[in-house]
Amino acid sequence: MKPATITNGVLENGLHYYIMHNEEPKNRASFYFAQNVGSILENDEQQGLAHFLEHMAFNGTQNFKDKGMLEYLEKNGIKFGSEINAFTNFDETVYNINQVPVENKKLIDSVLLVLHDWSGYLSLTDAEIDKERGVINEEWRTRNTANFRANSKIWLEGLLVDSKYGKRMPIGKMDVVNNFEYDALRNYYRKWYRPDQQAVIVVGDIDPEQMEQKVRKVFSSIPLKDNLPERPLFDMPINEELIYLTSQDEELGEPSIQYMLKSNTPHLTAEEGMKNDLLNRFLGYIFNNRMTELTRKESSPALGIGFGVQEFVRPLQVMSVGIQPKKDSLLSALEFSLTEFKRFSKYGATSEEIKRAQAAYTTNLESAKKNIEKRRNDSYAHQIYNAFFKKEPVPDYSWSLDFRKEFVNQIDNNLILEQLTKFQTEKGKVIGITGSDKYSYPKKEQVVSVQQKVAKKDPEPFEESAMDKQLVTGNLPGTTLVSEAKIDRIDAKKYIMDNGLTLVLYPTDFDTEKIFMQAFSMGGSSLLDEPVLPDAAMATQLVAQSGLGELDRIELNKFLAGKETSLSVNIGTYSEALGGRSSQDDLETLMQEIYMQFTAPRFDSSAVRIIKESMEKSLVARQNNVQSAFQDSLSLAKSGYSKRTTIFNEKFIENFDLEDAREVYKDRISNASDFTFVFVGDFEEDQFLDLAKKYLGSIPGTSKKEAPKNHNLRPNIGVTKVHMSREMQTPQSTIQVYMNGDVSYSRKNSLMMYMVSQLLNKKYMDRVREDEGGSYGVRVGGSLQKYPEPQFNLVVNFNCNPDKTQRLLEIVYENIKNLTDEIDSADFKEVKNNMEKSIVENQEDNAYWLKNIAENLKNDQEVTTQESFLKNLEEISIKDIKEFAEQINNAQPRIVEGILTPKT
Repeated sequence: MKPATITNGVLENGLHYYIMHNEEPKNRASFYFAQNVGSILENDEQQGLAHFLEHMAFNGTQNFKDKGMLEYLEKNGIKFGSEINAFTNFDETVYNINQVPVENKKLIDSVLLVLHDWSGYLSLTDAEIDKERGVINEEWRTRNTANFRANSKIWLEGLLVDSKYGKRMPIGKMDVVNNFEYDALRNYYRKWYRPDQQAVIVVGDIDPEQMEQKVRKVFSSIPLKDNLPERPLFDMPINEELIYLTSQDEELGEPSIQYMLKSNTPHLTAEEGMKNDLLNRFLGYIFNNRMTELTRKESSPALGIGFGVQEFVRPLQVMSVGIQPKKDSLLSALEFSLTEFKRFSKYGATSEEIKRAQAAYTTNLESAKKNIEKRRNDSYAHQIYNAFFKKEPVPDYSWSLDFRKEFVNQIDNNLILEQLTKFQTEKGKVIGITGSDKYSYPKKEQVVSVQQKVAKKDPEPFEESAMDKQLVTGNLPGTTLVSEAKIDRIDAKKYIMDNGLTLVLYPTDFDTEKIFMQAFSMGGSSLLDEPVLPDAAMATQLVAQSGLGELDRIELNKFLAGKETSLSVNIGTYSEALGGRSSQDDLETLMQEIYMQFTAPRFDSSAVRIIKESMEKSLVARQNNVQSAFQDSLSLAKSGYSKRTTIFNEKFIENFDLEDAREVYKDRISNASDFTFVFVGDFEEDQFLDLAKKYLGSIPGTSKKEAPKNHNLRPNIGVTKVHMSREMQTPQSTIQVYMNGDVSYSRKNSLMMYMVSQLLNKKYMDRVREDEGGSYGVRVGGSLQKYPEPQFNLVVNFNCNPDKTQRLLEIVYENIKNLTDEIDSADFKEVKNNMEKSIVENQEDNAYWLKNIAENLKNDQEVTTQESFLKNLEEISIKDIKEFAEQINNAQPRIVEGILTPKT
């Protein structure tokens, strides 16, 4: 194995460090602090304190009092949540500070000082501990969903049973969180947060030698205390007999099944681990594609079957087959799935299945190799800290791609069968069924009987029909270009084709041999009659399930195997859109897909059946979900209770009709002259135009241009209250305040709307989360829309402690009103700094430029450049924001006030 080019070492106190130069993105570095410490090290009185401690790392340290660390970092444009964060699991805790500008040497030194303080110098004051108890409770409340509750039983009583892991869920126990003595947290911290279990990881556009000197200087002084216990390892017993569990929750929908096989994580070298991982992924690719084909048949008792292998916790590997049964088909779906897995285990894969898998993985690996210089800092950092936890060397990424590519081409059915034998054992079996408490579930003896029945079967090898069809057949008429113009501000061109289609090309070298596409046409479902709106909502999904031209869905998937393309189609309220991407080599395939989406979409009755069966299953889950009726009521209120508001219910499913969907799709996705296509990426313009003229130019055009129709889908003027109460397993309130009003559409107003949302975000973080301890987090979104008429949208949304519902709602309104009178200059500067930093980081991002060009063309604006963005941002003052906030507050606001509370 070739090791990665990393400067690494171990200090005398035991702390590891890894430093790597990487220039994606340029002038940025990511800092990670990895700790070989997690909830598994807690004692019974400390359950939840590993996670609690992670929170406390942001609440005061030796060199950054109280929230000083976050305030300092955010002043420099580094945003909490997206660029400053951490996670805790059973075995590990990892902190990160990403996208740090390297030109600011003082900032780099300060970030290293933060990591130094995380190592052993947290303040852990009584007051901050007490304030954080509420935040942890709200995180538990937010995460304690029906799915989490149901799956936790399967994990704890099935996968982790009879081990310490089964008693150490990272979120912990709230009675411990609410009542632990302060010193219990401090004792855990002193015992386990120590340099011999820690690693500093720095990846970015830095000088490794200089960074190593800084790291050694900052971290060498941290003492390793005497008489500390060795960090223990923990066993995972494997059950001899089948463990069968049902986990029912009144807020879940129809049942799903997990067939799992437990085994101890194998001890492998890095090279063996890569081979093992690739083989498991290979098995999943082949088996899952085969199951997609089989479950489409009407005779299948399952809607979906999926295979995967994962390291669940360090000593435990789990192979799982997830099964989504059709209605009233639990045992038959289990038998069907186990029979198919037995067939796979006995015979392996067909030669064509292996070829398709090899083509798919080879394409991905070759693409990664070509874009190796675009691999981001954080991807390298993740690889490094995983190697630290496993006590393995970090392999060179380029070497590992070549190694995996070579191995992929060596995979044959003998290797597949050999890998499958690892999952043919009677030990470690777990079958878990989760679902609503309204259903009856099989007894264990019934499940055992199914296993015994399958064991006696002798299935025949899997056979698949040959697929030699092409996507496009016959000669295409093509077209010519009738005009060419330059796009202002950037090196892009706009062409008009003879069929009326507008084509915008922006060649870049940001991603080697990758091309990105977005297309739009104004109108959307606003131009459709009310009765067919459900069909508009499902029409594109129907085509995706049916295929294109002569190829059905399965045949299309086989045709595209090994080709690096993707394409999606959407019919929105005010526009239609296509989005896609491809490699240079597969650009013609992408063009063919686009052409066929316009000219030969399929509408198969079998696809309607599959979609309806899936929707019926989803509907049961929605009806049991306490949020569903609330969200539907909010949707209605936001549209002024328009009859055009589509609600997913029994009537929606009943009204979904194949012929209506066909007509809707062809009405919306057909006319080339009304579409603008934007392509961004690594292509040669003349060759690109030849393909575009052949395929895009062959799409029929009518010269008809459409505009969206205004149905006044807005809240009524004033405050519309949507207040509801529901029985809940986990009592919590949901608050959503939605504001809409008239405002002129301009680039400056768009920037100010976003700044308002970010300023509110900061205020709610301080007041709702930190001061009140009332919510795990508040989400604020602000935007302007030009169509069908200029207006603003502002939404504040969060879950919270039911006891504080009214108080937190008051805070929401207070801070929106207060923006007209007072704006903290430090907050204002932080928001501006983050926006400036983001625009700089986006300059070599194809996805950013694609969205930038398409959105500005759609709104008849010039393309935004870094210079124009920074100029517009610089011109915005606190006074401007106050005046804009006053305009929002006084623009006859249309407010939907949503509150969902528990009944008891």
